[in-house]
Amino acid sequence: MKISVSIAVSSGESQKLKDCLSSIVGFADEILVFNIGEHEFKLARGVGEFPARVINHELVDYVEAIRNEMIEECSGEWIFILDPDERLSKDLKKKLREIAKEGNYDAVNIPRKNIFFGKWIKHTNWWPDRLVRFFKKGRVVWSTKIHSYPQVMGRQIDLPARKDLAIIHYGYDKLDEFIERQNRYSEMEAQNLASEGIRASAFNFIWWPFREFLARYVKHLGFMDGTLGFVLVYLMIIYKMTVWVKVWERSQK
Repeated sequence: MKISVSIAVSSGESQKLKDCLSSIVGFADEILVFNIGEHEFKLARGVGEFPARVINHELVDYVEAIRNEMIEECSGEWIFILDPDERLSKDLKKKLREIAKEGNYDAVNIPRKNIFFGKWIKHTNWWPDRLVRFFKKGRVVWSTKIHSYPQVMGRQIDLPARKDLAIIHYGYDKLDEFIERQNRYSEMEAQNLASEGIRASAFNFIWWPFREFLARYVKHLGFMDGTLGFVLVYLMIIYKMTVWVKVWERSQK
């Protein structure tokens, strides 16, 4: 049984790569690093001592656009799709190897422990934040839309929402990093909506930001994350408003 781990690294993320690679030592039989854009020098410093195969790829705005390529390049029977700001715990690696060895499932839905600004976000719809990241080759296909959920062909197991069985995600360290990334994501989301013929309206301007508040702060108990929970909900409301302003902007052109 061979396990491949595929990681996409873009500019500004390579400094986190070494810790990411360290977390998969003893788990991955093959490591592929997709170098998105031109930053080979920084990437080389990150890979260094690890037996990773580096694949240079043209710049893309978000990783879902190349997920299927990342899978295709893997030679392992099982594949783990990992981001450079994510880590695997010892218990999670052990559990995944057991599942792969037993062979009763084709994909694993794994909880993710999101750490923003140095704090684990236990509510606000960021926990358990399950993602299909470990699967048999040929059993998962990604849409090229941003933040899309992959299609699983076969049996899937959902791991329990336990922090020892979660992917550890160091998402944002600083506010400007959060704002920069959300600005980029909103551009792509607005582009997708506009390409589907969806137009901005007064209803969309009001409903979607309000829905974000209801979902994150009320339904998913964002207030339990204290001041940071409120700040994150506020920032996500701005994100939704920005998406619809950008959709409107496209219609004016």
